[in-house]
Parts: sequence; structure tokens; C-alpha cells
Amino acid sequence: MKAFNRIIIYFSFAFISCSAVKTSEIYGKEMEIADNVRSRVMIKKFNAQDKNKSFLDFTSQFDNLITVKNGDSIVLNEKSKTLPVLGYANSCVIFNNKEVTITIDNKQTLKLNKEQLPKYKFIYVEKNKNHYRIEYTNKARSFM
Repeated sequence: MKAFNRIIIYFSFAFISCSAVKTSEIYGKEMEIADNVRSRVMIKKFNAQDKNKSFLDFTSQFDNLITVKNGDSIVLNEKSKTLPVLGYANSCVIFNNKEVTITIDNKQTLKLNKEQLPKYKFIYVEKNKNHYRIEYTNKARSFM
């Protein structure tokens, strides 16, 4: 009987200590062309003039293995840590006409909004414990 009580107590602690992953999405202004100099330079440098390409950036509070699957291809699979001075962890170019799945530490999975993705050139993902904030915008941020 004592062993059964211990098992119940252990499971209770396990369920209490687990917290759900939360995701919030923010959508910026939809524009045909990113209208600031930084955006145009990034688009030209990474040959992303095509409407079906976007930038995916990981910003604050990451110290995780990040895997980005774009359609059937893995475009990013590496340990990424946010540089405190810059607020930047990692980035990659994705095809926004394919499904994009982000996996953090092989545990949490985030899916980008496939309908909204083609409308935006820059997607920023930031982490605050178990809350992920995904911002869709057409303006590049400065990390320097």
C-alpha cells in the first residue's frame, strides 16, 4: 500500500510541475516591398527577392537545439544561444510556400501560420520560458 501511495504522489508532482507551452502570434503591416534600407540590404544579400522566400530569426532567451523543417528539408539543426548584447540567436532563409515546423530540444514543436507566412519577409521567434512569441513583419530588425 505504501508503494502505491508513493507512486500517486510522484505522479502528482510530475503533473503539477509540467507547464504547457504557449504561443502567441503578432502580425505586422502587410506591404508589397519592405520599405527600409536594412530590409532591402538583407533581401539582396541573401538573394531573397523571390516572393516565396522569407527570413526566420530566433531572438531572445534561447539556449537550445533548434531544428527547422521547411517542407521535406531540414534548413537548420543546431544548438543556438542568444547573444545577450545583440538579442540574437540564429536565423535561416525559408520557403514560405511550404509548411514550416520548428522543434526546440526535440520536445516542443511550433508551426508557422502557412496562410500568413507568404505575406511577410521577416519572422522573429522569441522565447520566454515556455512562452513563444512569433512576430510576422516586413521590416528587418537590427542586431548590432
